[in-house]
Amino acid sequence: MYKLIKGVIRTVMSSVWLNYQYFFQRKQVTLSKTKRNFILFGIPNHPNLGDQAIVIAEQKFIKENFRNINLIMIAETDTASFLRSVKSAIADDDVIMYHGGGNIGSLYPLSERNRRFLLKKMRQHRIVIFPQSIFFEDNLVGKYEQWLSRSAYNQHSKLVLTVRENYSLARAQDIFSKTQCILVPDIVFSLVGTLQEKATDELHRQVLLALRGDEESCLTASFKTELSEMLGRYFKTVSTTDTMAQGVDTIDDTNRMSLLNEKWATFSKADLVVTDRLHGMLFSILTGRPCLVFANNNHKIESTISTWLQDVPSVKLVTPDSVTSVENQLKKMKRPSQDELLEIKQNYVPLKKAILE
Repeated sequence: MYKLIKGVIRTVMSSVWLNYQYFFQRKQVTLSKTKRNFILFGIPNHPNLGDQAIVIAEQKFIKENFRNINLIMIAETDTASFLRSVKSAIADDDVIMYHGGGNIGSLYPLSERNRRFLLKKMRQHRIVIFPQSIFFEDNLVGKYEQWLSRSAYNQHSKLVLTVRENYSLARAQDIFSKTQCILVPDIVFSLVGTLQEKATDELHRQVLLALRGDEESCLTASFKTELSEMLGRYFKTVSTTDTMAQGVDTIDDTNRMSLLNEKWATFSKADLVVTDRLHGMLFSILTGRPCLVFANNNHKIESTISTWLQDVPSVKLVTPDSVTSVENQLKKMKRPSQDELLEIKQNYVPLKKAILE
């Protein structure tokens, strides 16, 4: 009950702050009068490189699929500040979009509050949300956040919600019953085949561990140690990394691409990636590396694999039951085939159609 009360207070305070920004900290945006405007809200500036890869993929998807448009990207922290200016200048054929990822739900309430605020203020305009995962915790806080989101989403008759795996599709159709919901892959899949991978010549030279250190991790410290020791028997080098940029507080257009290229270079030097991060798995796919994947504390990794990667032998979901079971899977790993991964990119047609409508 304490957490629920705390959540309600934070929701009220957040609403007050967003409205204050909307009315008193208004920022101006210039919309084109000769081109169709694509306004992409929710751009993150935090050091999660998975989210930053989504930004790059969204930009690329828009620019490759829609010609003669004016793309405007608005930081998540500026949602309310720019919204009034956008609302006063937007034309009927302009498109509002919201950044994708895995933050619809109760785990990342700040993102969801910004999104709900946008939906409430722009109910008369079409909005397309890039591929998302949905996870509301099964407790009082989760049910409260779900109730708030259900109300905001279902009251927007022109909203199109795209989700990136089957679990989220089922949840979306249940919770947001009045909202058009479409299944498409995580937008980072659209980058497959666009990176210059640098394959290592020597097999079993290096394994890369990209494991979480936050509340989403299901792996114990002792298991991680035992895992590292086992991998050391098969590989010359056991390296560690994370999909969080180190030593960087803010990511924007000036450093986003260089940080991603640096991280992708790290992945490309490994013969095998072992991770419990969704975008750790996707980074291994982008750089052509086989990957052993542990589930985290929600559905998104398991559901992404079962939805899109079930028949891809270079990606294997493993359980932390024992290191021996992981070792057995290790012996079966194969290099990925770009052809089978490129087929996934054919599934973005519904997203393109949703934006065009």
